[in-house]
Amino acid sequence: MSPHSSTPQSHPTLADVAAIAGVSVKTASRVLNESMNVSEVTATKVQQAANLLGYRSNRLARELRTGTLSNLVGMIVSDLANPFYAGLASGAEEELSKNGLDLLLATSRDDGERERLLVDSLLERRVRGLIIVPSAEDYSYLHTERKRGVSIVFVDRPGPYLDADSVLSDNQGGIATCIDRLIAQRCKSIALIADNAKIWTASQRIEGFKQALLTRKLDPATSPIVSEIHTIDLAEKAARELLLRKNPVDGIVASNDLIAIGVAHAVASLGAQCKVVSFDDFATSKLMNVPTLDHDPRRLGALAAESLMRRINNPTDKNFGEVLMKLSFKEEPIKAVTSNG
Repeated sequence: MSPHSSTPQSHPTLADVAAIAGVSVKTASRVLNESMNVSEVTATKVQQAANLLGYRSNRLARELRTGTLSNLVGMIVSDLANPFYAGLASGAEEELSKNGLDLLLATSRDDGERERLLVDSLLERRVRGLIIVPSAEDYSYLHTERKRGVSIVFVDRPGPYLDADSVLSDNQGGIATCIDRLIAQRCKSIALIADNAKIWTASQRIEGFKQALLTRKLDPATSPIVSEIHTIDLAEKAARELLLRKNPVDGIVASNDLIAIGVAHAVASLGAQCKVVSFDDFATSKLMNVPTLDHDPRRLGALAAESLMRRINNPTDKNFGEVLMKLSFKEEPIKAVTSNG
């Protein structure tokens, strides 16, 4: 065979290690599984043979044989192309690694059926826990897995039909904080531009906007809600319509980062005298002069991992808690509030 052949080499087996070390497969297995019933001389031979061959033990196969859970945690987010979910995963991974756990990441694309397949795939890998940004309508199927010792935490949205720990942002309180920021800037007619109302986070922000209008005595007739906006282009179009009408709004709350970018484009292109605030942070917010809540996804991911570790360490605890991450503008401190169900 040519030294430059692209044919992949097979992985060395335990039998290969045993043959080079001059011991039985059973003895080689004992050494590589750190059994105490092997002499130091034999252990050294086996380790040297394994190093020579570049042998790696099949941890998954061992866990399947013993029926134990792995040191893996599965995490399912909506879309890694969205910086929010990338930050969420990064925060969770950093916290889990401190506890000797590794993260397996998958994306559901907000498709409940795809998410179910991903959950099944992760469970086949004997994951110790699941952190899920839920997209499905029913999680009752996970009751059985929890009885088997799998710990589950929902993040960013609650999971329907399953009592479980959850880590959420304070969506309604955050929107109220956005409105207060605009009121402080003397805005009288404040609009909300939001995503699909069927998405739980979007529905919470819309509800928070409605409640804040009432408590702050703002006229709903002059403070419209525009929903079903899920792209920058649609957000820019919606904002232009609000700014070009006979009685234009003088303040806009963008319910996420993509909407905020589109709104900022519209305001800049029209030279409108309109203040804009965003629920989500985004890379160009300062350049666009758009104040944002410190909706720190890394912090949210870390809180989700912390909740999972508490559940792993107390698997039989039937009191499920909710961690609510309070939100403020970036120059103000962020708090997390924990409540038990």
